[in-house]
Amino acid sequence: MHYDAVNRTFDCDPTLTDTQVLEFCREGHLFLPGVVSDEINQRTCDYLNGKIPANPCFMPEGFTTEDLERIRYTHEPSSILLEDWYIEHVLLNPQLAGVLRSLLGKQVGLPVLVSNHRIECPEEPQNWHHDADHVFGPELDFVEVFYFPQDTPKEMGPTDVVPGSHIRPTTPKPDEEGLASAGPAGSIGIHSQSILHRRGKSTATGVRHMLKYSYWRTTPPERDWIIEPDFDFRTADYGGHGSARYYAHMFYWLCGKGKEFRVIGGQGWPWKTKNQIGPSYGFGATEGYLPNWRRDNPDDYAL
Repeated sequence: MHYDAVNRTFDCDPTLTDTQVLEFCREGHLFLPGVVSDEINQRTCDYLNGKIPANPCFMPEGFTTEDLERIRYTHEPSSILLEDWYIEHVLLNPQLAGVLRSLLGKQVGLPVLVSNHRIECPEEPQNWHHDADHVFGPELDFVEVFYFPQDTPKEMGPTDVVPGSHIRPTTPKPDEEGLASAGPAGSIGIHSQSILHRRGKSTATGVRHMLKYSYWRTTPPERDWIIEPDFDFRTADYGGHGSARYYAHMFYWLCGKGKEFRVIGGQGWPWKTKNQIGPSYGFGATEGYLPNWRRDNPDDYAL
């Protein structure tokens, strides 16, 4: 691990494989249960609740000690990002860092803003939503991280997500179930910022904290995670009709091959089924179409 405290970036070895990166492209999320220690989880809660003094590692330009103390108690307690213990054990958590390095490349940019989704349980669920200023596209220039510093079983209303919903506007019914990010204290979720999600319904009592922030890409994408020698771009599982071309486009962009990506449509690559007797046509096409991320064309291909 190399942490650049001046530029607030880090670099380390990637930990995801081709298959796992493609899975993130399909699902739009990844969950790391209980990766932060109990000591740091408790320290995080104590910091948010004002039980321990602040000790920022530097004073950001334009801020004063009073400013940092004020924002500490708001819904955006970004001063926690200046605590050395939080940087070392949460922001640079080794398991998280390896995933981020795989998805965002070298010299990952650290967060600059925190949102504390603090609720008093019990509470009804949020409405399903895509976050503000979400972008549907193949680019992965940043990812959101959700950190739960206390045990968050389903009864405490963890974040629900709809896997695969990061490629298009989605409007499920209010009572539709998602995938709950339930887990022990110290669990971290990594999400495409455009994934459909909500705060789940809570039935227990007590305070639930959830810290949300983004890590940023600072270098162009390239396929420099753990390469599997037998990974075959032609036969990989990109998903089904209506979605495979989007997930494949995202994967190709992450490989640094976004400008080379074309599909021919119909039953052509990257769609496939286990019942076909040969590989899909269209792999490696230099002419063809791009997915219609803007949703402004009836046939769902970009003009």
